[in-house]
Amino acid sequence: MYRYLLTLLVVCLATLSSSYNYDPAWTQYNLNTNQQASNPLDYSGAWEDHDFTPSPKNWRFPFYTLFLDRWVNGDPTNDNINGTHFEHDLTSNQMRNGGDVQGLINSLDYLQGMGIKVYYF
Repeated sequence: MYRYLLTLLVVCLATLSSSYNYDPAWTQYNLNTNQQASNPLDYSGAWEDHDFTPSPKNWRFPFYTLFLDRWVNGDPTNDNINGTHFEHDLTSNQMRNGGDVQGLINSLDYLQGMGIKVYYF
């Protein structure tokens, strides 16, 4: 039932979409060069006298997103830094998990073995 209503809502909202009219004053900023466009699907454009950088032959550049707190716990002595029981809990997704920079350093060989080239923290 909800899927049907969501589909109906998307279709109704899509019919309300419109495009801005072509304005010659904004030619250098406008991606739409179709002067008769009245619907976003009618947009077209070209960048004259521009040399594009070719795309790389292999787009699969391996990168890895790391949340240090959820990674490897390399130094357990800094887990409860304030001395409370409510600071570190491995079973909770709300508290600190204990991962730290030392854990990342200890696992760099593992990440290199997976072929990861870029790390996003």
